[in-house]
Amino acid sequence: MTFISENNLAALLGTSNYTVQRWAKNGLYASHTSNGVHGFDMEDLKEIPEVQSMLETKWDEEFNITPLREFNSVELFAGGGGLALGMSMAGFHHVLLNEFETSACKTLKTNKPEWNVIEGDVRHIDFTPLKGKIDFLSGGFPCQAFSYAGKGAGFNDTRGTLFFELARAVQEIRPKVFMGENVKGLISHDNGRTFTTICNTIAELGYTLVEPRVLKAIMFQVPQKRERLILIAIRNDIAKHVQFHWPSPYKRILTLRDAFYKSVIYDCDVPKSEGVLYPDKKKKVLDLVPQGGDWRNLPDKIAQEYMGGSWLLGGGKTGMARRLSLDEPSLTLTCSPCQKQTERCHPIETRPLSVREYARIQTFPDNWQFQGTMTEKYKQIGNAVPVNLAWAIGRSLIRLFNDIETIFPSQTEDCRDAIKKIMHDQSQLIVKKDKKSQTSSIQKTYRQLSLFDLFEQYEDNPIVENHIVREEPFEYRKTKKGLIDTTKNCLICLVKKDNIEQFIEQSAKIYYTGKKFPSTVALNKLYYFMPYIQQKGIRDLYLIKTARVGTRKEGQPDEDKNDFRLIFEIEFVKQLFDDYKPITLEIWRTFTDTTMENILSMMESNC
Repeated sequence: MTFISENNLAALLGTSNYTVQRWAKNGLYASHTSNGVHGFDMEDLKEIPEVQSMLETKWDEEFNITPLREFNSVELFAGGGGLALGMSMAGFHHVLLNEFETSACKTLKTNKPEWNVIEGDVRHIDFTPLKGKIDFLSGGFPCQAFSYAGKGAGFNDTRGTLFFELARAVQEIRPKVFMGENVKGLISHDNGRTFTTICNTIAELGYTLVEPRVLKAIMFQVPQKRERLILIAIRNDIAKHVQFHWPSPYKRILTLRDAFYKSVIYDCDVPKSEGVLYPDKKKKVLDLVPQGGDWRNLPDKIAQEYMGGSWLLGGGKTGMARRLSLDEPSLTLTCSPCQKQTERCHPIETRPLSVREYARIQTFPDNWQFQGTMTEKYKQIGNAVPVNLAWAIGRSLIRLFNDIETIFPSQTEDCRDAIKKIMHDQSQLIVKKDKKSQTSSIQKTYRQLSLFDLFEQYEDNPIVENHIVREEPFEYRKTKKGLIDTTKNCLICLVKKDNIEQFIEQSAKIYYTGKKFPSTVALNKLYYFMPYIQQKGIRDLYLIKTARVGTRKEGQPDEDKNDFRLIFEIEFVKQLFDDYKPITLEIWRTFTDTTMENILSMMESNC
């Protein structure tokens, strides 16, 4: 018979301890005491679905799931590595990870030097080199405020949020399956509109969303009362042929005793490690709180003085002066182990949990070393997906991929060249960070122009419109220095490989930029355009007739309405030089914004 305490049953069901105690008192379920703890035999609770699933678990069978081949994966918002590590243990091969925080990147690189980790803002990463090469994409996207200006409540309505960047990565990579995870409150955020927007976006991307679930970590060999919303989506061409099965729970609930001492998950007691300490005044108060207790166990006068203004507020305030219990799972860890409203005092000693204790509660292995300041270490651990929860989900995903592989056999794609390109592009950026954002450039800081915002502003009108003088052929028009108006601004742009032939033949009518365009370029002052041919340089001069925002393949059957680009409608003026002249592209090795006078002076000085 497997015993479960009243408190742990309450945690499993998401109800109050008082409710479960009332069940026992009223005889709804037969209760008894084990080692001084009140509880039940799980076999007597079979009618409760959560308990039944633990009694009939296939955990041991699923534990042995292995991949039929190496499945490539990419992870965004990787943090300190909880999700990435769990997925790796399940059998996924991470080809690329992205994280913004420096200390978290150091943690990833220290523990897994073979992983390709990009430190930086996900908004500056072009994932298109990996298109069709990745099996699985995942990310615990931060839940920022969403905008609902649009009527569709879909892809466009997520712009400006980090979920949009996850969606963009899915759009550019087209993995077979992708997963997002977040707090369970995302479902009810803004009366459910946020979640509706996310679901609509997933459908727009061409993926079928598996019925989402909030998974309780305590059911998956994690000694912590933590809940995470898991979103799993399968590409439409695959979804109708397979079915995802959620992981089976472990057979019992683990407690802090399992985390801190030798147990089913650790083969030794928790090692000593650094950790914050309480001030003497606070320690004297918490000395009075027993295991599993809180402010309600304090004398009224001491509790009132300790709680201050919170004493008069409603609610249970059970996070205040809270001491954990060895015989229960931990409360959900936060980014700090000793915040007044969410106290997590050690069950036996009067001190906050140490870094290593924090890590064990999140089921990180003891050899996973966190980098950075102590505050940064606590933050990385507190924000992580518990490793064992990720591992359990990962095994179910591997089972799904094995089913896909059986129906649609394929080879593991070689991603090395694609990763080299992405990593090389990132290495060219000089990163300047603040707490919320990042900007980048080669020689100086350039911000990326928001083409979406520009499109909204100029939806019905061109950004630039230069009129051609028609009294005589344009190429012979008189200006200050003969044929060219040297006072006018000229934009030099790298020509993409698929358009080189048109520019060599001097027949090009359109130039469209990549997804990135620097906001420092004064669009309203542009007049001339010179194409830069790779490994050659510049030669020909064009007039910019119109500059506007459009899409890369506008008017074509495979046009992506959301793939905004800056489009220059151009007209050939003349061949400025007898042969191509080398020149340095100053911005992102793609653009140079200058004047015709500078170009001519530079070429004359080189002669």
